[in-house]
Amino acid sequence: MDRLEKFERALQDILHEYDRLGKELEELRNLGKSKTTKFRELLGKKLVYSMIINIFKRYDLIDK
Repeated sequence: MDRLEKFERALQDILHEYDRLGKELEELRNLGKSKTTKFRELLGKKLVYSMIINIFKRYDLIDK
């Protein structure tokens, strides 16, 4: 596997995890658990993934 393939795989993992976190956070919100430690931990992770995605967008590595 060359470097570009590894990058593409990592990017897909990041995008997938970002979407998964969003769905899990939505479930917790619907259950009224938006003040739990788990919710806040997942929200922090989603923000980190969001920052990474924004860096990729800034360099036109993914669509804006």
